[in-house]
Amino acid sequence: MDKIWWKKTDGASRFLSEAAEVLSGGRSVVFSLPERVPWRDTMREVLWGLLNEKFSGVRETEILDAQEIFKAPQKFIMNNFCPDKEGFRPYGAEAYAEFLANSPNTLLIERCLWIQNADAAQAAEWFDFIADYHRFLDGRGGGVFILEATDDFAAQNCAGIEIFSYADRISEYDCFAFNILTAAEFCKANNLTKQYLAELVTRLIDGNVELGAACLQHSIEFLKNPREMFKTIAAELDFPPRADEDIDFDIRLTQLKLIFPLVETFRRQLIKKYYQAVAAALPCNSGYFEVEKPEQAELGTLRFLVSERRLWFDKPDWDELLSYREIRNKLAHLEILPFDELQIIFEKNSRR
Repeated sequence: MDKIWWKKTDGASRFLSEAAEVLSGGRSVVFSLPERVPWRDTMREVLWGLLNEKFSGVRETEILDAQEIFKAPQKFIMNNFCPDKEGFRPYGAEAYAEFLANSPNTLLIERCLWIQNADAAQAAEWFDFIADYHRFLDGRGGGVFILEATDDFAAQNCAGIEIFSYADRISEYDCFAFNILTAAEFCKANNLTKQYLAELVTRLIDGNVELGAACLQHSIEFLKNPREMFKTIAAELDFPPRADEDIDFDIRLTQLKLIFPLVETFRRQLIKKYYQAVAAALPCNSGYFEVEKPEQAELGTLRFLVSERRLWFDKPDWDELLSYREIRNKLAHLEILPFDELQIIFEKNSRR
C-alpha cells in the first residue's frame, strides 16, 4: 500500500516527481512535511529512485542526518565539501556561502545533499545557508539541497529554492483516490459498499492515509462497527483519540452523502413508472405547500395518497417506498443506519 500511495496516487506521486524536476534543474527543495507523513521511508526510497534517473552521471545524492551534525551548516559544508580553502576570509556567516558559490573546486557542484531529521531550529539554519548559497550563485550552476522540514516551516520560496508543502499539494481527493483503490483490494462487496467504505475512511482519518490503510484492511468488519474499530486501530497505531460524537458525525455525514441521492433516484423512478396515476391523484397539500405536479411529490406525499385511496402501487414498489421512506426519516433525524440496512440499499442500487 505504501508504494500505491507514493507511486500510483496522482497527488503524492506528483509531489515527488515535480520535486525531482526542480532539483534536476539546479534548484533546491524544502519539503514541509507533517510529523506523521505516510510511509516516510517509502517516500525517500521513491524520491531516491527518481533522482538516480535525473542525476545519472551528473550528480551524486548524499544523505546528511541533521541530528549527527554538531556544527553550523555553513561550517560543516565548508569542512566536508571544500578541500581548497585558499583565500577564504570568514567575515561572517554569509562568507561561507559566498566562497562556496564562487569556488571552482567545491565538491558541491556534483552533489545533491539531502538533510534529514532536522528539528525546527536546525531546519531554519539550513534554510538560511542554502538561501545565501543560491543568492551568491546568482543563477549559475552549483550544488542542490533537499531539506526535510516540519509542516510549520514558515519560509517562502526564494531564488534557487522551492518549498513543497505536503498540506498544500496533497488534497482530500488524493486520500479518497488511494482509499478507493485500497478498498477495491480488500473489500469484495458491490461497488457502492466499496465507495461507502472509502468515503467513510477518508472522512474519519483527516488525511492520515497510513491510518486509513489500516482501517481499510478490516473492510467489512470495519463497516459493521466503524466507531469502535476506528478507535481501536487509531490507538494501536498511536494516533490521537477522537471523541465518539465526532466519529459519529463523520459516519452520519458519509451516510447522508451516499444514501440521500439513492433515495431521490428511487423517488424519481417510482413517479416515472406511475406518472399518470400520481398526476390523477393530485393536487394534494403536503402540509408545507400544495403539490400540483408529480415531480413535486415526496415519499411521504405518495404514502399519504395511498392511505387516502387516491393512489395505488404494486406491492414490491409499495414495500420499497416504505423502506426508503423509513431510511430517509432515520437519516433526517440524525440516526446512524446499521450496516445490514446499508447492505440492502447498496445491493438494490448496484443491480439497477
